[in-house]
Amino acid sequence: MRRHLLRAIVAILAFEALAPGSSRAQAIQPPERVSPMYPGEQIVDAAGFPALVRFEAGAAGTPLVVFITGGGVLARVAYGHPEGKPSDFLGYWLRRDGIPFLAISYPMGNPVFAAAYPDFSMTDWGEQSAEIIARHVKTHNLPSRVVVLGWSMAGRIAEPITVSLRKRGIDVELFVAMAAATALPNLLPALAHVKPQPSGLAAVAGGYTDALLLYLKQQNAEAGHTVIDPAIFPAQFMGDYPVRLAASALKRDNGVFVPDPLGDQQGTGAWQYSSFPPLALMTHEAWADARHALMDRSTWGFYISQTLSETRMFARVKDFSKLTPAQWKNVNDLIHAAPARLTMVLRGNHMFFVGEPGAKATAEALKELRQRAAVLDAELDEATRP
Repeated sequence: MRRHLLRAIVAILAFEALAPGSSRAQAIQPPERVSPMYPGEQIVDAAGFPALVRFEAGAAGTPLVVFITGGGVLARVAYGHPEGKPSDFLGYWLRRDGIPFLAISYPMGNPVFAAAYPDFSMTDWGEQSAEIIARHVKTHNLPSRVVVLGWSMAGRIAEPITVSLRKRGIDVELFVAMAAATALPNLLPALAHVKPQPSGLAAVAGGYTDALLLYLKQQNAEAGHTVIDPAIFPAQFMGDYPVRLAASALKRDNGVFVPDPLGDQQGTGAWQYSSFPPLALMTHEAWADARHALMDRSTWGFYISQTLSETRMFARVKDFSKLTPAQWKNVNDLIHAAPARLTMVLRGNHMFFVGEPGAKATAEALKELRQRAAVLDAELDEATRP
């Protein structure tokens, strides 16, 4: 009964605009408040917007791992639901390793949020996430460095969240893209045709939802049981999303979506390579998510090479002629090999971390990538030491 009620609420939810003003004043309010919260979840305000947050403590002195969710899906995919099996979700395996875990969902068109924020931007996303992370780091006396997992559309947050965290005295140890879009333009051309809802948010209905349900069906099959029932997924895990977060370079203008390529590049910091954090990639080879399977390694490989060169080489070595021939060869070899070295291809599809086999493998891959990144960092230091 509750499941059908939630689905009906999502289907009939009508929105009406508030008076114009700043983006924070332009929330679009539903006629009534519905809050199907899961245990341990909180709605918190940060940077002028609400977010759905869940935190799980870990061992003292262990850096925080943060899951930033993608387009139109709540971060519940990383920690599960009350009827689910805990070991089917990534948060469980991180907790077993003593890792503090924070999952953040930006405001989207799901009933856990009292209003819609259609003009929520990449800058807002970075600021909101960084503010929430900083609060948890301070409150729980955690190290001032964090690991960020950016799933799907959240790959685009790599630069803005890093800039926002640095302003708060927090470093990103590693940003791990998980089958994620980079800040490069027009990688997902189908999103250019997304339509606005009455809320002003971008619609998830249609092919977008169909693709996610296909991924979920395949992950359920891989796990050998129902990890998340597809019947509850649209209502309890999904929602329309602010179009400026999407990999489509669109913005909302007078009720319609219009191209905004320059604004998108500025919001994602697409070309601000020296502002990016250390990067790594988890991806897959599934036909069901062909664009990520075919392109993730090249698009993220570009950012890995460019960011390492800008932050580790050009920023630290002022005169490459002072390196010995052996050192210069070593630098070349390390930078050229870095994209493959910092990439792990996992079994599964776009939701490879859902279901016990994938969730456990993802936690293990994260440990491996953190170790590889630390070793590479030390090797680059050694290669450029006078």
